[in-house]
Amino acid sequence: MPAAAPFRRAGPIRMRFGWPQSNMRCLAQPLLQQLRPRTDLQHLDALLLAALRAAPRRYRMPPLPADADAAAASSADTALAFAIEAVRIAKEERRLPPPAPVQALFTQALARLIHEALAPAGGDPRFQAMVMQAQDPVVHEHVHLSRQRKADLRAIAAATNAIAHPGKLRTMAPGEVREALARLHELAAAGAWEDLARSIDRLLGQKPFQQENLHLALEAILSNPALERLVRGNQLLRLEAVQRYQALCEQHGPAAGSDAAAAQGRASARQGDMAEQAGVQAFRKIADALNQRAEGSASYRVVRSLRTPGGFPGDASKAKEEWDAAIVRSDAHGAAELVLLAEIKASPAAVTSDFPRLLRGLRRLAQARAEETYAFASADGETRVPGASLQRLRPDGHALPPHVIYCCPAPPESLPQPVSAASKAVLLAEPASLAFAHRLARGEAPSHALLAPVWEALATAPRLRAALYQHETARTARAAMLHPDDVLASVAQCLAITGGTADGG
Repeated sequence: MPAAAPFRRAGPIRMRFGWPQSNMRCLAQPLLQQLRPRTDLQHLDALLLAALRAAPRRYRMPPLPADADAAAASSADTALAFAIEAVRIAKEERRLPPPAPVQALFTQALARLIHEALAPAGGDPRFQAMVMQAQDPVVHEHVHLSRQRKADLRAIAAATNAIAHPGKLRTMAPGEVREALARLHELAAAGAWEDLARSIDRLLGQKPFQQENLHLALEAILSNPALERLVRGNQLLRLEAVQRYQALCEQHGPAAGSDAAAAQGRASARQGDMAEQAGVQAFRKIADALNQRAEGSASYRVVRSLRTPGGFPGDASKAKEEWDAAIVRSDAHGAAELVLLAEIKASPAAVTSDFPRLLRGLRRLAQARAEETYAFASADGETRVPGASLQRLRPDGHALPPHVIYCCPAPPESLPQPVSAASKAVLLAEPASLAFAHRLARGEAPSHALLAPVWEALATAPRLRAALYQHETARTARAAMLHPDDVLASVAQCLAITGGTADGG
C-alpha cells in the first residue's frame, strides 16, 4: 500500500494510557476522516483494522537481489535464497524447470554453504557431526547404539532388579550370595557394564550360584543383547573419533533430557511469558480505549489462551489449537465477536516454523457453521464466539486475515537470515550434500555440479517442501508481525484523527 500524504493532527494525543508519542502517519487516514463523526461499533472495528494496517512492520524480510548476477555477488545464504525462490515461483507459474543459470547459482551457493559449514572456526558443528557420522564407521555405530540406549538401560535394570534389588536382598540371609548380588546391583546402577558382565561370568562358575533359578537369571542377563550393546557403547566412548563427535554435538546445544536442556527450556519459557505479558498489556489498553469511544454501547475485552473446543469441525492434525490472545467485542447476549487474534512470540525468527500451523488452525476455525456459537475455554473464562465470526478467519491463500497478527516485543534483528536454520539443516542433510562434504573432508576439490541431485529434488520432493517455501513463508509471516508499542501508537493516532484523543477527550 502506498504511503499517504503527510497530515496535520488536530491536537496532541494525551498519554493517559502510557502510549508512546509517535509521528507515524496513519495510512488509513482518508477512510477514518470520513468516519470521524461516528462512534458505532462497525466504525470502531474498522478503526482497529486501519490501525493494524498502518502500524510499521519492523520485522519484514529484506528484499532478495534483483537478478541472478546480483545474487551471485552476495553471500552464500542470499544466493541460495534467491535460487530457491526462483524455483518456487517457476513451480507456481508452471515454468519448470527454471533457467539453467539458476541451477548453477543454486549448486554454487550450496557448495559455498558446505565449505563454510565445515570450517573449523565459525563452522556449523551440527553439520560437521553429521559428516563424521556418515564417513566414520565407529561414529555411525555409536549413533546407532545411542538411539536404543534408553531401552537397553531399562531392560538390564529390570533384569538386575529382579534378582538383586535392595528390597529383595533384605529378605536374604547374610553371606556370599547376598554380597555378590548387591555388588551386581551397584555395577548396574553405575553403568559399569563391562564389570557387570565380567562379574556375572565369574559368578556362574561358582557353586553357590548353581541353584537353578539364580543361575538361569544370571545367564539371561549375561546373554541379553541389551547388555552386549551397552558394553560396546562404553567401549566406543573411549575412542577419539567418538569423543570428537560428542564435542561437536555439545557445541550445538545441550543433549535432550539433560539438566542443561531443562534449564534452557525454562529460560525460553520465561521469555515467552514476558512476551505474552507485554502483548496482553498492550491489547488491554486498546480495549479500554475502544470502550471509551464506544460510550457504553459495547464491551471490548482481552481473552488469553483461547482453546479450540473439542469436537470442532475440521482436521486437527498439525493445526494450532490454542491462541495466545484476542480482543473480542461482546454483545448484549454474551456472544463475542473476534476483532483481533494474535499469536505472541518472544523472537521474530520463531514465526517461520509456526506459520504453517497457524494457517491450518485458521482454516479449521473457518469451517465453523455460521448459525452456531462455539464455547472456547480460556484463561479468562469461557468465551462464546459466533460461527460467522470464526468464518472470517479464513486465510486468503497464504495471506492472513487483516485482524490476525503476530506480536513480538523483541528488537528486530540487524539482518534476518535469508535462509532459515531449519532449511539449511534440511539441505545440508541431503545425501548429495553429505557426499560432497565427505570429499571436501578428504582434501578433494569436488565440483559443485555434484550437488545437482539436491537441485533436482527441490521442486518435487516432499521432504524439501518446507525449504522450497521457506522465504515466502518468512516474508508473509513477518509482514504480519507487529511490535506492541507500534500497535498502541497506531491505535492512538487513528483515534485522534477520527475526533478526540486516546483518552476520549
